[in-house]
Amino acid sequence: MKISLSWLQDYVDVTASPQVLADTLVRLGHEVESVESPRQAVFGVVVGLIESKVQHPNADRLSLLKVNVGGESLLEIVCGASNMGVGDKIPVATVGTQLPGGLTIKKGKIRGETSCGMCCSETELGLADHSDGLLILPEDAPIGMQLGEYLGFETALFDLSITPNRGDCMSVRGIARDLAADADLPLKVVGVDAVAVDAAVALPVVAMQAIDDCSIYMARRIEGVTVGNAPEWLQARLRAAGQRSVNGVVDVLNYIMLDMGQPMHAFDAEKLSGDITVRHAQEGEPFDALDGRHLDLATHNLVIADDEKVIALAGVMGSEETGVSENTQTIVLESAYFRAAGISTTRRGYAMVSEASMRFERGVDPLMVEVAMERASQMIVHFFGGSVGAVRSLGNIAEVANVRELTVDLARVELRLGITLPEGCDGVLARMGFDLSHHGSMLRIGVPSFRHDVTQMEDISEEFARIVGFDAIPTILPTLHANVPLPIGREVADAVHDGAMQVIGYAFISEEQQRLFVEDDGLDIRLQNPISAEMAVMRRSVWPGLLAIAQRNLNRQQSGVCLVEHGRVYVRAHEEVVTHHEHDRLAWLMAGSVDDDQWFAKGRCADFYDLKGLVESWLSKRQLSARFVVDDHVLGLQAGQTAAILVGRNKVGTIGRVDASIADTFDITASVYVAEIDLAALPMGKAMKFQPLAEFPSVERDLVFLFDRGVEADAIVQTVVKAGGALLTHARIFDHYVGQGVPEGKVSLGVRFTLQSSDRTLSQTDAEAVFNAVIDAVASRFSATLRG
Repeated sequence: MKISLSWLQDYVDVTASPQVLADTLVRLGHEVESVESPRQAVFGVVVGLIESKVQHPNADRLSLLKVNVGGESLLEIVCGASNMGVGDKIPVATVGTQLPGGLTIKKGKIRGETSCGMCCSETELGLADHSDGLLILPEDAPIGMQLGEYLGFETALFDLSITPNRGDCMSVRGIARDLAADADLPLKVVGVDAVAVDAAVALPVVAMQAIDDCSIYMARRIEGVTVGNAPEWLQARLRAAGQRSVNGVVDVLNYIMLDMGQPMHAFDAEKLSGDITVRHAQEGEPFDALDGRHLDLATHNLVIADDEKVIALAGVMGSEETGVSENTQTIVLESAYFRAAGISTTRRGYAMVSEASMRFERGVDPLMVEVAMERASQMIVHFFGGSVGAVRSLGNIAEVANVRELTVDLARVELRLGITLPEGCDGVLARMGFDLSHHGSMLRIGVPSFRHDVTQMEDISEEFARIVGFDAIPTILPTLHANVPLPIGREVADAVHDGAMQVIGYAFISEEQQRLFVEDDGLDIRLQNPISAEMAVMRRSVWPGLLAIAQRNLNRQQSGVCLVEHGRVYVRAHEEVVTHHEHDRLAWLMAGSVDDDQWFAKGRCADFYDLKGLVESWLSKRQLSARFVVDDHVLGLQAGQTAAILVGRNKVGTIGRVDASIADTFDITASVYVAEIDLAALPMGKAMKFQPLAEFPSVERDLVFLFDRGVEADAIVQTVVKAGGALLTHARIFDHYVGQGVPEGKVSLGVRFTLQSSDRTLSQTDAEAVFNAVIDAVASRFSATLRG
């Protein structure tokens, strides 16, 4: 959004330099993409008077001009245009001037004749894309005056990028309000007098059938209008803001939208058939928009219609047929307050972006609906004449503009920002339109009607941060007290503390990515109107998104990645119904290097056990322990390196290596390991309790067995633990051997276990009893034999 300095000064008497103002706007949270100076861009171009014109002796299409630019002598200029004559006043770029296109004017010879400057067209001055000749200036243009000053070019033009939550700043008045509040300057009130109503002008008939999507709707008829061009000063401001001139009435409405933030629309009354109705479209109802597009509308689209057709896609664009033209004599003005989410859905559904929709979907000020109507009526009648009728008003403005109240603890605000709020912050907030009252350490705040983004304590913290300046906030993390929740979910926080990097992926993926890890069982949730084929279905696994993020990072010279995401997956409840289920998942991905080369050791890449350790660490923080049981039937994961994660007897997740073919589709050459836990499937962890250190020594023993190949390690350990009873405190497999001395089809596994009692020293008899029980249990279940 482009705003000129002179326009801002209509509302606030700022005297700071453009660069200082730009820095202030950035501090207040408004990104300034550039500060332009249209007047400076044509500095050196002056008003000149043609004193003589003769044919160039060596070129049929060139003329030799002598031009008076207010200097001691006339300038001799060779010119190729033909639309000028003696006595015309024209723009002259003097020697040394650099024009907007980058051309620097130099003294030189053209076909043997000296030229000491350049006569300019609108194209060369950057005022038009095409021109047929020189720009001929009015007769009263002062000779020698800088062209930018004469034409009223802006001294400064700010190109702002307004964040989506700040709809109140999508106008000159909104930006001026912030600047005035910050500098403790008064915000000027633009006077709007009620227009005299002619009782002879008919009152528009409007029916409301969609009050939930259109809380306020106003319509007024103006007859006897002579549509012409808007005043030059108004067109100049529109041009500076990046708007093209359409016709006088449309230009006035665009001006008011940019000035006050309230979009409006005007219909040619003679092209309307009957009364106006605010309603939802019928399925497939046709609509021809002003931009030339033909649309087949859906039932959720809010429209303005007459008795025969749709005349506007509410809050987005009017129809081509009912638009105002130079032949229009009677207009119907519309000013309304539409539900922001509805406008956003419609606009995105048809990929239609308009200045009106950008403001409506961010939220406009309901108190400006009536003010804009009066001001537009006043300007139209002043510029183009006509008789104004009464306003048909539907909806209750007071109810829509009802002030919201928030109560915040200033101590928590300071804790969140990490600073002590300086004196004067309350005054800035009050000048921004907030109503403040202190009650001890609590601050009660009335939120103005134009601040739709302020709904909770965090939003007030952001307002104080804007006032203080984000640069003034320390870059260290503030101390968090025990009663202040962590800024991210505990699930992710624990994984991050273990070394993973939190990421957030899209909930929408392509159908091809869905099939990488989920069979096509008809339970996908497909979007009716996806942004692209890459976001056509709602994800049923977090892994495709993690792979895409890993690909992006590995392709940018990251040697390895360790990612974690806490998100939801989505699945239809049944193929025949439209209801769906959402499930919370915590997912990890590891790939590439985990240790770089060192002088004492070579670097290594992530493996299954690195990721298994992360999962175990995360579970242990919840007082849970897991078993990892081989599972070779998981789509997309490599057999032999995949396991189900069991807590107790319940499967809570899966861990494994991604098939190399799938990794290849993401251009990842390293081995990729993923894990996922269904958070709803986790049981409550055991309560922490004190356990005294053992007073009596432990006994550690090893037993080596011959097992059939294919026996699961977890099953062996569980059998040993069960057989060992209360005295066995720990068991694990410590050795694996296949080779000489081991029969074909067999594997040698060593089991190490620890025995300990809390009330006595174990005897040889105690140990022997446990050993024998373990040997018998292993032999019984697995037909394993003890190696000598």
